[in-house]
This record gives sequence, C-alpha cells and structure tokens, in this order.
Amino acid sequence: MSHFRWKRTIAMALVALQCAAVMPVASALEQREMNDAAQVQTFESQSVDGYQSSMDGQDLSGTEQTGNNETTEGEATNGETVDPNVDGSTDPAQPSDGTSGDPNATDGSTIENPGTTVPKSAEHNIDTTIYGSDVLVILANSNVIVHNNVTHYSKEPITVKNGVSYISVRGLVDRFGFQLDFDNTTKETIIRQGDRELRYKAKSDVYQVNGELTKMSGASYLQNNTFMVPLTSALQAMQMKYKWEQHTKRIIVQMSAAPVAKFKVTPEHIFAGQTEVVVENQSFHPRGLQIIDYEWTGLESFYSEAGQYVISLRVLDEKGVWSEPYSVTINVQPPNMPPVVDFSTNKSQYKMGELIEYSNESYDDEDAIDKVEWTNNKQAFFTPGEQQVTLKVTDKHGLSAEITKSVTITNETLYTFDEFNKIYTQVGHVYPLDGSSILGMKEILPQLRHGQRTLYRSNSPESIVQDGILYKDHIAGGTRILLHHKNAKPTDIKLYVVVKNVSNEDAVVRVERAGTAGPSLHPQQTGKAAAQRYFQSFREHGIISEQTLKPKQSALLMPEMSNRAIKPQQVFTMYADFLGDNNLEYKIIALDASKDIWKELPNLQILPSDGTHIRGSFNNADRTLTVSELVGEESSRIVIGDNKSDKKIGGWDTTSNKDVDNAGNYGVLYRVVLDRVAPNTLIGVNARGGQYSGSILVNGQEVGLPINGILKNKDEATPIYRTGDREEKVEIWFTPAAASNMPVNIFMTQLPPKRT
Repeated sequence: MSHFRWKRTIAMALVALQCAAVMPVASALEQREMNDAAQVQTFESQSVDGYQSSMDGQDLSGTEQTGNNETTEGEATNGETVDPNVDGSTDPAQPSDGTSGDPNATDGSTIENPGTTVPKSAEHNIDTTIYGSDVLVILANSNVIVHNNVTHYSKEPITVKNGVSYISVRGLVDRFGFQLDFDNTTKETIIRQGDRELRYKAKSDVYQVNGELTKMSGASYLQNNTFMVPLTSALQAMQMKYKWEQHTKRIIVQMSAAPVAKFKVTPEHIFAGQTEVVVENQSFHPRGLQIIDYEWTGLESFYSEAGQYVISLRVLDEKGVWSEPYSVTINVQPPNMPPVVDFSTNKSQYKMGELIEYSNESYDDEDAIDKVEWTNNKQAFFTPGEQQVTLKVTDKHGLSAEITKSVTITNETLYTFDEFNKIYTQVGHVYPLDGSSILGMKEILPQLRHGQRTLYRSNSPESIVQDGILYKDHIAGGTRILLHHKNAKPTDIKLYVVVKNVSNEDAVVRVERAGTAGPSLHPQQTGKAAAQRYFQSFREHGIISEQTLKPKQSALLMPEMSNRAIKPQQVFTMYADFLGDNNLEYKIIALDASKDIWKELPNLQILPSDGTHIRGSFNNADRTLTVSELVGEESSRIVIGDNKSDKKIGGWDTTSNKDVDNAGNYGVLYRVVLDRVAPNTLIGVNARGGQYSGSILVNGQEVGLPINGILKNKDEATPIYRTGDREEKVEIWFTPAAASNMPVNIFMTQLPPKRT
C-alpha cells in the first residue's frame, strides 16, 4: 500500500468514528434537559434568599477557562489604561469600535442573529421554558446567553476566575436592561435599575449599593478592554433570583418580578382627632417598570378614636401585576393636652434695683416641655410702674401655652443700675459700664519678675498662600509656640511642628501643656478656644507627651494637630509649651494636605513675612506680676499689653535676621499675684483695645472672657471673681488671645453694701 493510500484509509476511519459518536451525544443532551425540567424548582415556589444558591466560591470550571483569564487586572491587552465605562473603548464619547458614544450602546461585539430564536439544530439548543417564564440562562465560560429561547452572544465570555463568575458590564446592561453611566469625578462605573444604584471601581472588591459599601467575592478588573465584575454582586443587589446548576454549568436568572409596595407613616406620635397622618409612598419596581395604580386600605387623614390601626397598600405595575400587600400598624394615642403654664415671683412688688426671683411652675401631662420662652423677665427694673412678664412653654408635640403677669416696681431705689450689675452679674458674663470710670481708677504697677521661657510667635504670613517654613529657631530648655494662621490657598493644608535634635547627644522633648482650636472660619473663635484649652491643660497637671531623640533625629510634635486638614479660608490657632533637655530646632511648616511631610521637608523654603503680622523669638515669655499691698478698698487697675506700663517684649526674627517687637505681648503668660484682696471686692476685666474674646484662670478655675459672645468695646466688663467677707489671696493667669485686641485692664473695686 502506498504512503498516500495509507493516509487516506486512516482519514476515512476517523470520519466514520466521528459520525458514529454524534448521535449518542445529541440524545444525551436532550435527555439531560428533560431531567433538568423535572429537577429544577419553579421560581414562584422559592424566596429570593432561598433561591440564590451562590455561584461565588464554587468551582465553576467544568469547561476549560479561556486564556483571557490571565489578562493583567487594570490593563488593556495593548498595555494602555482603559476607561471602564465603555467596554472596548478608551474614550466614552468616541469608542474605538466606531459605535456611538452613548454608554447604553452595545459593546461592539458581533451578535449572530440577534433577537431571533435559535433553531433546534443550533449548537446551543437550550429550552428556557423548562425553568419558567421570562428566564435568562447564562453558560459559564461561554459568551452564550439565552433569554426566552433567544440566543445572544456577548463580546467576552462569562469568565470563571478563582471560583468567581464574572460578566462584562456591557453584558449586564444589554441583557438585563440596566442603565449605564460613568462618574468622571470618582472614576466609578454606575449601573441603575428601579430604585437601585450600583457603583463599581476597577481593581476593587468593594462596590456601593445605594451609597452603602458592600464587599464582593472578587475584585473587578479589565479583560481585553472590557470591564468585568462579579455577576452575583449585581444580581443580589438588584434582588434578582438566580440559581447555579452544577451539572450543566448554567446560571439561571428569573427576569420577571412583581412591584414592591412600601410606605412610611409620619409623624411618629399620632393623637386622635388632632394629628394629620401623612404617608410617604416608597413603592418601586425591581425592574424599573412604572407603577400605575395604588390600593390603600385603612388609611385616614385623621383618626377620631385612640387605638391601633393597620394601613395596607398594594400597587399595580404597567404589565398588570399586583404587588404583595405591605402593612404598617400605627398606634393612635388619646388627644394630647397642652402644657399648663404658670410662674411666680418671690414677692408681689419690688424696689428699683431689687433682685427678682422667678420660678417656672409649668408642667405637662407627659413631662415633655421642650421649649421655655421668657419675655421681659429682667433680674431688676430701674423705672417705677407695672412691668409685664410673659412665659410661654411648648411641649415636644408642638402644643403651647402662654401666661403674662404684672410685676410692680415702687418709687424707692435699692441699688442703682451700676451697683446692681456689680453685685449680681454672673462670673464670665457681660455687663455695661462707663468705660471712662475704669481709667479713673488708680493704676497699680506690680513688681515684675521674668521667667526663662522662649516664645516662638508664628503669625506672619498670617494668610498662607504657598507651602513652606513659617518659622524656625533652636533652643535648649523651655519653649512656647503661639501659631495663628489662615489658609489662603485654594486647596487644603496641614500645619506641622517638627523638632530636630541638633546636639551630639540624646535629647528628651516634652509637650507640657497645649491648647489648639480650629479649623474655623472665625479667627476670634479659634483664638478664644485655644486659650481656654491651654489653661485647661494646666489644671490636668500631667505631661501630654514625651519622646527621646537621637542626635540629628527629627520627630513630629502635636501630631493630632497635623491630622486636621485646614480648608481654604479657615483659621487654626495653637498655644503649646515644650521642654527640651538639649539643643533642639523647632520648625513650623505649612504643607498641602495631599503631600507627605517627610518627603517634602528637605525641599521646603522659608516663607517671606507679610510685613504686617509678627513672627520671631522672644525671651522671658513668662511674666509674674506681684502686688503685695491691699487692693479692693480703693478702686484700682492693672494694665496688661499696652506697650507702655506693660512694655512689649523685644526679640529676633531668625528667618530675616531682623529685630522685632511683640506688640500686645501675644503668647506671653502672665501670672498676676494679688497677695491681699479686701473683703467684698469685685475683680473684673475691661477690654480697652476693642473687641476681645479669650480666657483667664482665676485661682485655678478657667473663666471665659466672656463665657458667651465677646466684649465689644471699652464700655463693657466681665466679672471674674468676688471675694467674700474676709481678705483673700487671689492668683490670676492670663495670656492675650489671638485675633483679639489688646490692651486689657484687670480692675478691683468694692461691692456696694448689702441692702434689704
């Protein structure tokens, strides 16, 4: 036999063998589908949760996985990054396949006989009716999707990867009727249907379902320029019933769904005959169909009798399918009674300048008075006649009651307006006075003693317009840093205090006391709050932090401050005391919030001064003012921060090598020691430079200057202490508040004698 004839004989034998094998395979396929029809339960008989036999985590690799599974995640096959909003396209407006830029268009894949029924002799002969009506069947590791006996072909196959089945976003959109969009700001692919919105990001195993982050069984990725996501993530989020058939490697999805009735009843408390019941209709269709009719049962605008009532709703979709009823049980309470309002005073009539004590005697049947409003309930009146005082109370349900009573003021005077305010204005509150009366008081010149602490004041440039070093200097020993800056950049910034051991030995640095405030749009607010917190840290009597630095080692101080991003136009203020046992360099740095401080630090330059505000190093930043003589019997005052009686501290700006003066002595800590204060003495603060809002420490107790609001001008004062009927020693700690005006006067004056 020739070589040619031998080869021909072998080929004929193979053909015969193949023909003999065809008929049993086809018969087996038909038999398997008949068995499937008997085994698979209908969708109507199972709940969503019961039906969803999860495909994720199972071995779906009954057939060979395609070579596409090896595509590097996040990269196209040509090595270019691909925008995941349009499969096979690098530009959502101009897809590379030449189709429309509409994100709802097809993905450019070839569809054989789209929308036509596959004949019985076709390669993928799947009768979807065995699973019920309106069913979609997906073949794992295949690009075949059959919907109601109509076969479609997706560009990329349903891919199994690490036991998780993936489908292209386009496959979800085209076959499931979802809506597709892309958010250029967040770089998220968005799928919507009905009341559901899903958001995916490439290379992430987390997606959002109506704004809530949800974990997926696998991370989304790009495969041949096609954005692939776990199939079950979308099916579960869209509340689609599905099933995995292991023996056929099929995913069976029920496409049809009934509308869902849902509503919310408000308000929470409903009273018979009084409360109008409002329902917020929250019904929806899982597939986005329109709801065309509503059937309410048990709903009334007002319920005349107390008791429990059931409200139910059914809704009808455009295909004539009714939802299951949704019901809410409401509890209608008996009619709500308004509160009973009343008040009394400790007397029926008063002298001018006599303290009036008001007692609120209102009550409510539920003990639920939510709001109390007084009108004209002054502590005292200074003109004779009848004064009308009104009290209004409102319960938590909005019902209110109001009462007005007369208070009689006689022609006699107990205290003048000024006397009354000195006696009865609460500590930390504001009362009016004649500002010139303060200047008429005797000025006391206390004994001055300096403390060895160096102040670094960082206030220039106050408005930060670029990254850089705001101030730097080095010292061994006690240091105080006052920084007060505004972000004038268009982006967020962060402020840092970096310390470096510039000695040749180990150094220990401590944060002894600190107060920070901001970010805020209100400079006076941050100045006041930072001073308050600084004084509060004195009361805690503990070291905030301590660390050891090796020679030439740098570290971050106050890291909690640096964690706060300062938005454009916001202000940040800090007072902090540090102590180092060796030579340390301190740098105050402003840096874009997106940058790393340690990477940027070597390249940062010193920012120029703005020429208006102050920065520099100032020695002797602690001042003790001692008054040994008796004060209070005669009205007197101590002036702080006027640059005359209390001279300003001179210093040196190391960044510009210039002499500087700390006008107002901001950042200086004053300890005012009054060894002898007469009985019945009022100690107060009067702002002389303009508006002031800060804090002060009196005998260890922090007092707001003032507690609420500000001292607007020289004609207002705040009491900070009153002595009793014995002589006392009083110690006052004060530091000028950033963004407020200096000077201030601390005054001592006798209280008026008590009268009855």
